Amino acid sequence: MEAGPHKVDLEELRDRISWLIRLRWAAIAGVLVTIWVAQRLLGVELHTGPLLLVVGALAADNLVFWGIGRWVAAAATGAGVSYFANLQIALDLLALTALIHFSGGIENPFLCYYVFHIVIASILLSRAATYLQVTLAIALLTAMTSLEAAGVLRHYHLGGFIPAEFFQSRVYMFGVLFAIGTMLYFTAFMATSITSRLRRREGEIVRLSEALRKHTEDLTQAYEALRYLEGVRSDYLHRVAHHIRSPLATVERMLAVVAEGRTGQLPERALEILERARVRIREMLALARDLLVLSRTREAPPLAQREKVDLVTVVQEVAQEFRRQAASASISLLTECPEFPVEVMGDPGSLKELVENLVSNAVKYTPDGGDVRIAVELRANRAELAVSDTGIGIPEDEREEIFGEFYRAASARETGKEGTGLGLSIVKAIVEAFGGELSVESAVGKGTCFRVDLPCDVQ
Repeated sequence: MEAGPHKVDLEELRDRISWLIRLRWAAIAGVLVTIWVAQRLLGVELHTGPLLLVVGALAADNLVFWGIGRWVAAAATGAGVSYFANLQIALDLLALTALIHFSGGIENPFLCYYVFHIVIASILLSRAATYLQVTLAIALLTAMTSLEAAGVLRHYHLGGFIPAEFFQSRVYMFGVLFAIGTMLYFTAFMATSITSRLRRREGEIVRLSEALRKHTEDLTQAYEALRYLEGVRSDYLHRVAHHIRSPLATVERMLAVVAEGRTGQLPERALEILERARVRIREMLALARDLLVLSRTREAPPLAQREKVDLVTVVQEVAQEFRRQAASASISLLTECPEFPVEVMGDPGSLKELVENLVSNAVKYTPDGGDVRIAVELRANRAELAVSDTGIGIPEDEREEIFGEFYRAASARETGKEGTGLGLSIVKAIVEAFGGELSVESAVGKGTCFRVDLPCDVQ
């Protein structure tokens, strides 16, 4: 492992060392099965005593590794974990060399199993440490074959498998060592290259995850701050509107008394000015009312406190309220609703406010003789409310802005009709509060259609 490992790398290395200890138990079992198969099924002559002794020593080492590994997982530093991993692989190479020595030496086809240890080393260790393990493996194998060929170590021939004299052939020995050595170094090169790339990718993923975590925390804090500010703003609007409405209503009533002549007859010019003042006060009262509605809408009740409201009933009530106003301007006000209830989740007051604002705008901005249509449809588990008219329409570049507070489209201002600019803001706030979707289609001079999609029940 490279110097100065990150915390994540250190924890990963500890996990892989634990995995290696578990894997070693499987290898021990595999050796025992191989010995049995070679003798019982294949008829290969083996010296089982020394082989079992090596297997026993390997099992004892693994028990020690398991005990030390618990301490390593809890307290060891990066350098300590790295040394522990190097020691395990080095002892595994020594055990493999002993097993090969007692089962044919250079005649043993399991020489290729050194590759597995090198692959494991590339996973656990740094590139330099992996090449050192390759060099150790080749040194152990070369020492074993050379000492057997020189007669210093006894050669345990695999009877019935390969001619006995092969282990003394320099050409055969050199060929096998060269093939194994080049294979191990090439394996180390390929494995460490792949592992290095994977580690870099893992490092990038870790850094990206950390950045995303921090970004998420920042966004969460920003959202909480925004929600707090929105609450303060709504509370402020509520207080201001409440305090403004009462004195304005009082002033309007007092002016009504004067206008009705109860305080004495006024000149016509004074009455005209007085009526203008009353109109402006009524506009201010409408603004205060809309501000109160908007602040209340942004404090919509939680999902558990909502109730099922029949949208068809709400639409019919609102249509009835506007029929006289529509009729006075020769506007045809039509409703298209199913004969059965269409229940949506919300509260009656807010939903009625939503429909009223849409119908009010449609009637207000539709020329005399035009049409206003209110339609309700049930689509799967959603209810769709559509309010369309043949009015003045909305310019395309203003369709997103009309839902902003106090914004009135240019075509609406040109009509000379007064408005607070809060109606569609209230509509949008209600739709969002109850998990719906709002869209608009319009063409200047041809009309507008607002569509509201609302959930029918609690998910």
